Amino acid sequence: MTILLDQNIPEPITDWLQQQVGNRAEITSTRTLGQQRMTDEEIFFFSQQHNMVIVTYDEDFQNPLKIPDLPGFGVVRLNVYPTGIRQTQAALLRLLERHPVETWEHASIVIDHHKIRYQKRT
Repeated sequence: MTILLDQNIPEPITDWLQQQVGNRAEITSTRTLGQQRMTDEEIFFFSQQHNMVIVTYDEDFQNPLKIPDLPGFGVVRLNVYPTGIRQTQAALLRLLERHPVETWEHASIVIDHHKIRYQKRT
């Protein structure tokens, strides 16, 4: 499985998350792939074509009026502020404790400061 970090996720998270998940998933980013100028819709469809779960701060990736067929291969939305490295790491660690990376496929996940909403599409 591949996890695609959106352009709004701090760059140091790529290597940090790879260390957290080990060989259970490959972590890449729109920056690494040279795709940071793509629109949300283009990123969503790119991720679907390549079987990637998107990690983002952007709520558009969970808006069925903007992007149909959600959650697609999977979307993890971080709804925590500020959007710094420590806050991102803390949110992803909470997610990994409750839902291992293998369970992110075909799921719609929202991580708030105090809860995690997880829905799996069957």
